[in-house]
Amino acid sequence: MKSVLFGAALALLAVPAHADALNLGYSGFYKHLDTVADAEVEHATLGFYLSRNDGEGWCTIHHGSVEVAGQPRGEVTVLPHGEFVLPFDKQLDLDKAVVRLDVDQPERCEISIQIQTLLPAGEVQAAQLRAIRDEMQALLQEMAGWPGRYFVPSIKGVQLQPLSGQELIQGLNKLSLDDAALTGNGNWQIPATRVTPWL
Repeated sequence: MKSVLFGAALALLAVPAHADALNLGYSGFYKHLDTVADAEVEHATLGFYLSRNDGEGWCTIHHGSVEVAGQPRGEVTVLPHGEFVLPFDKQLDLDKAVVRLDVDQPERCEISIQIQTLLPAGEVQAAQLRAIRDEMQALLQEMAGWPGRYFVPSIKGVQLQPLSGQELIQGLNKLSLDDAALTGNGNWQIPATRVTPWL
């Protein structure tokens, strides 16, 4: 397993509402958000995306909302790099809320969930990346549950990828740092970056 990118087999009840909308059951998302809360991590989290099933990146989300019985109950924040952010609300889970995402050709989109940390542009220290790696390992184990957590592979480092496809890190589209590279007091200059586990 090269990365921790989870596909659409999450029982999120994806149902095309009409030609340019996708309805997703909120409860599936809530369970994952609750797992992050239970893991008690500070930096590692889960990012929700709509990936194109032809492998050509992310689907463009024009707008998103959370609805209960057709009535709006919350907003979906869509970030420039393609991630959509949902409210963490137990009542929405109990009320069987639906996440509505307006996209082009929804039948070509599928849910992807990524263990990640988002870092602002600037300098990042090896010690910070080691802490992020450890939190990602803890979150991965929390997601596996019991007894699955005892069989989760160890993360061997982290991967850094600019949020903007126009930027590079040390001349690369993606910088992979194994545990050896994270030892000591190294530091790297980065643009706004998504950090993901390297397995």
